[in-house]
Amino acid sequence: MKNNYSISRPVPLWLVTIVMLVLGFPLRSYADAGETDGTGAGMGQRFSPKDALLTNIFQTVSRHSGSVRQYQARMYMRTQYKVHQRNALIHLVPSMFKFYDGVTDYLTETVSELQYMAPDVYNMKLRALSGTFRRNQAGLYNAMDYLNVNVYSPTTLLPDKLISPFNERAVKFYHYYLDSVSGPPDSLMYCIRIVPKHKGTQLVSGSVVVSHGTWLIRELTLRGRIELADFVLHVQMGNQGAEQLLPKRIEVKQMFRFLWNKIESDYSATLDYKNLILNDDGVDEGTVASSYSRSDEYDLTRAYLLKCDDSEVVYDTALIASFRPEPLDEAQQQIYADFNARKLKQSLTVTPPKRKSQIFWGNVSDVLVGSYTLDLAKLGRFRFSPILDLGMVSYSHSNGFSYKQQFNYNRLFASNRMLRIRPMAGYNFTRKEFYWSADLDFSYAPERMGALTLKVGNGNRIYTSRVMDEMRQHRDSLNDFSKLNLNYFRDTYVQLGNRFELANGLLLFMGADMHRRKAMHPSELVVKDHLQRPTAISLRPTYITFAPRVKLTWTPGQYYYMDGRRKVYLHSRFPTFSIDYERGIKGILGSNGSYGRIETDVQQRIRLSAVSSLYYRYGGGVFTEQKSVYFVDFANFTRSNLPMGWSDEISGSFHLLDNDWYNSSRWYSRAHLTYEAPFIILPHSRKYNGIVHSERLYFSTLFTTHLHPYVEVGYGIGTYLFNLGVFTSNVNGKFHEIGCKFTFELFSGR
Repeated sequence: MKNNYSISRPVPLWLVTIVMLVLGFPLRSYADAGETDGTGAGMGQRFSPKDALLTNIFQTVSRHSGSVRQYQARMYMRTQYKVHQRNALIHLVPSMFKFYDGVTDYLTETVSELQYMAPDVYNMKLRALSGTFRRNQAGLYNAMDYLNVNVYSPTTLLPDKLISPFNERAVKFYHYYLDSVSGPPDSLMYCIRIVPKHKGTQLVSGSVVVSHGTWLIRELTLRGRIELADFVLHVQMGNQGAEQLLPKRIEVKQMFRFLWNKIESDYSATLDYKNLILNDDGVDEGTVASSYSRSDEYDLTRAYLLKCDDSEVVYDTALIASFRPEPLDEAQQQIYADFNARKLKQSLTVTPPKRKSQIFWGNVSDVLVGSYTLDLAKLGRFRFSPILDLGMVSYSHSNGFSYKQQFNYNRLFASNRMLRIRPMAGYNFTRKEFYWSADLDFSYAPERMGALTLKVGNGNRIYTSRVMDEMRQHRDSLNDFSKLNLNYFRDTYVQLGNRFELANGLLLFMGADMHRRKAMHPSELVVKDHLQRPTAISLRPTYITFAPRVKLTWTPGQYYYMDGRRKVYLHSRFPTFSIDYERGIKGILGSNGSYGRIETDVQQRIRLSAVSSLYYRYGGGVFTEQKSVYFVDFANFTRSNLPMGWSDEISGSFHLLDNDWYNSSRWYSRAHLTYEAPFIILPHSRKYNGIVHSERLYFSTLFTTHLHPYVEVGYGIGTYLFNLGVFTSNVNGKFHEIGCKFTFELFSGR
């Protein structure tokens, strides 16, 4: 048996001298450059944030961040897939391939047209496709995450996903080390190693090669994680002229893991640029926007002319071969050969018909875990979401568990007129209530966002304004609505209206709301006094209201683009203001209620950086008519008992407030503030921050007749699988309770 040990001996001085002479040339070159530029780092040494070499790189990236105004490019992409593990749960992943039984290796080749227009607007049109998957199963959307890489972006490498290490603000997230120096003295190349300070899904590690003097990035290799995939990204930049600012070749190795599924993919893309236009002095959003349209500075139509559309894709292997920058290797040729052999064998084999049980259970499986889009040439497009969709399940402290299912129907007419119908049904398990609705929009003037709208459904259970009088007499029971005599009514509504754009960003809605509210227990509709004695006034078993409604919404500086004749809003640097007025009128269509409602609202999401934002919302409302029985049912200050997208309601709602408080006051005033960014609390928690892509801080306050104030403070985390928020509430200066909200966000961005 051998002992594994070694003896350390002093290194001879002559050997050290020889090594220094051999390595002295690049070290001496780097030292000379360091003396000229004030660089003091040595080989393997960590740079200080103000090191001259880093400063030169950051300044170069900043100078060229707006240099490219627009370009068009043809992209050839080859993708090879290896299935290591697969089970039925893979169907939960949207846009995933349909695999063949027993086949583990797949190959796709595509030719696409890319168009870029500053700032950060990428569009792609697929032109040709060949592969060994079933038709229309190209999986391009998985690759698009990496093809939008912008090396000279001042903030993010991939839009909203990865924090770029190549700007001066990144020094708080990354460490930088000199890895090596190579090349002749007049064209030195520095290889810099990048190490994140914290573990997080928005940070990367790897290396970058920059050239001395110009300080341009020549190539980079980065490792990281996006959603459920670990990746290695290698980018080689162009060699000549303006193409030095753009990627020439992009290679991505990705390993996708999800519920005992493991799929490896290898992307390789080559880009040929044309119509490359630079801005000599840089460019900002306002300058670019004005260049899109001389008549309207907010029209970004030219940036959206090229869309991702596979309606005219050519499926031709021979055509694809003519675009290949390099031939297929033997393994890739074998994948094509095996695919063609399977097709030939299938065409010569008579497949026995499936048994009814196989067809039935196969269809059940597809409906449970798969989404369907049914295109009918003359009838429109139907889309059905999977029944087992975790994104349609949510839990909150005040609402409990709830589930919903959505459907979509679209039909396009001449001149971009469109009919949309969106039925929805759901169930709240805690309240044991079933909800349903159907929204219909017919866009008759798409260029002015003109549309007729119809909404029908059932609303939340509600009580009349008589209850508010009772609440004044039972102030000791305000935190327990079960002690009050709440006579609940079921609500069925119909909303009919017309929306039209008066000017860019200014929308006018005019319509009418009709409600039929029927008592759940008609025999108990008796108003009692503070001693629980019945009074002479009784409530009706059914109330019908008819109310004309006018709503004005204004977003100054609204950017948009035209999709044919259809106008599509994008973003704005200003908040959105709205005012909503409704007037109940007696005697129309059996209406027996008279009231007035007015609400105002201001909200905005401010982008502080590419990965952080501040959201605020302020609003108030009041019922002005108080002479007869009516229902305090505000439009903005309301609660949905069914799952909503996290960003749809998490920043503008109260999550611990009991449902009955929403109808307890004739007026309200509320404010919400949400700050979202990575690395707020978790940078020092290496155990968990590897799966968290964002953290959120919440503050909300509410003033009503009985709440002055109600305050909620919360903290939340966002991952690619779920969102979780923990909240605490305070009522009239006293601690009330702690609760949480949880929603699945599985692949919601796909």
